[in-house]
Amino acid sequence: MQPATTNTDTQQSLWQELQVAKLGLQRGSDGSISWHPDSRDHPRHWSAARKSFDMTVIIFFELFVTVVSTTGACVSRAAQPDYKLGKVNSILAFTFMYNFGQAIGGLLTPPLSELFGRRIPYLVSSAVFGSFCLIISVVPHPAAVWAGRFVAGFASAVPAVVTAGSIEDMFDGGQRVWLVVLWNAGSTAGLCLGPVYGAYITSALNWRWVYYSSAIITAVCFACFLGIQESRPSQILEKKIAQLHDLGVENLQWFNPDHSPDTKTRFTLVVIQPVKLLATEPIIALVTSISAVSWGMIYLFTESLPDVYQSMSVGFTQTSSSLAFLAFIPGILLSFLPRLWDRRAVSMRLGRGERIEPEDKIAGFAIAAPALAIGLMWFTWTIPPALGGVHWLVPSLALVPVGFAVNEVAYTLSGYLTDAYLLYSASAFCGLAFVRALVSGLMPLLAQQMYPALGANIAGTLVACIATVFCLAPWVFLRYGRTLREKSPFAKHSLESHLRSGIPSISNLG
Repeated sequence: MQPATTNTDTQQSLWQELQVAKLGLQRGSDGSISWHPDSRDHPRHWSAARKSFDMTVIIFFELFVTVVSTTGACVSRAAQPDYKLGKVNSILAFTFMYNFGQAIGGLLTPPLSELFGRRIPYLVSSAVFGSFCLIISVVPHPAAVWAGRFVAGFASAVPAVVTAGSIEDMFDGGQRVWLVVLWNAGSTAGLCLGPVYGAYITSALNWRWVYYSSAIITAVCFACFLGIQESRPSQILEKKIAQLHDLGVENLQWFNPDHSPDTKTRFTLVVIQPVKLLATEPIIALVTSISAVSWGMIYLFTESLPDVYQSMSVGFTQTSSSLAFLAFIPGILLSFLPRLWDRRAVSMRLGRGERIEPEDKIAGFAIAAPALAIGLMWFTWTIPPALGGVHWLVPSLALVPVGFAVNEVAYTLSGYLTDAYLLYSASAFCGLAFVRALVSGLMPLLAQQMYPALGANIAGTLVACIATVFCLAPWVFLRYGRTLREKSPFAKHSLESHLRSGIPSISNLG
């Protein structure tokens, strides 16, 4: 009888392993269930059509909410008579509240993609964003603007946080670098398209249609999000484990990286740790300061640039002056070129058997810092009243290096934080995103006070001088970056843990 029992047990064991294999999984030597390397259900093995559809919807949604973020300055002027708001209060309501909501959302929403995966946060974000854009449009009370812009900003933080995770889920290192460049360029271009979008819709219809149209476009995004698939591997694996359990497969042990800790631990990771890193880490403080001011330049221009072009003697109207923002976009596209240099430098290092350091991939920043200073100074001293007879194309060309610099600084410095802090990179980036959103929200208020009081030339010179100081930063990173990382308990512990894992850095291989 014993051999028969053994034979039955063997058949049952083989049947269970067959069920595991059918779902694209495997059982390791320790008995735990994990993905089979060739599983077609893993997001990195999805078809090109599936990945293309999902990423197109995701990147477009991120681009569009960024467009809506910079409509605030234009719309605030048009809405002042309706609500009898002063200029400062109107800017606060339409611009600062959006960025304030985005800053808070950037701190509080990262755990959402761990708890609920990718698809649900996208659906909720697009639904909430569209709903509150509609509220701004139809409710004739300033409170609707204050609350609506805050909540819409909060919801806009979700794609900013989750898109990076979606790219990580679906693409390996070699492919991912170009997706991240495209995503980053799209976000920066969205900042520049917002003033044009707001100005022309306001002129053709009225300011409420800026948010009517936003609600309609976001509703289309919501419908498209219904068609994307969940891409977080741990979420998909959890469902497959549940299927195996229902089939009667035993010993379903698996590693869940999304296991939710207690509330206190989560609060520490989400709120306390980013603040602690920002306050105690010189690298993070420097990167955050530069990135926030650079990114905020576009918001500064949303308030000052239309007035500058209207002061020229060539007949720019309040609407047509917004077209000046298109001059940033060729510069943004130039950011694809430094990636070729990065890949070449990384390949040469790997060919020599050397470990890639975070400082090896900031060559673009070393170009972007002086480009920002030069572009701002060039623009400042080729506009009225300093020069009144210069063709409008001359200052417009100065915006090309500014667009390149803003996009390149955002890309290289966020990547530098990821490479330098590895294990703590999410916390480091949360602090950066929080400060960047707040600074961006304050920039139109600063421009509204500074440019009329000092004049466009003096105010612009002050801004260009700040950018000039940032030219020292690449030298600081190249000369002292490694030393600062070695002295940092966070960066040092993160690197040691990473090296013990024996897994090469994907970002470095990209």
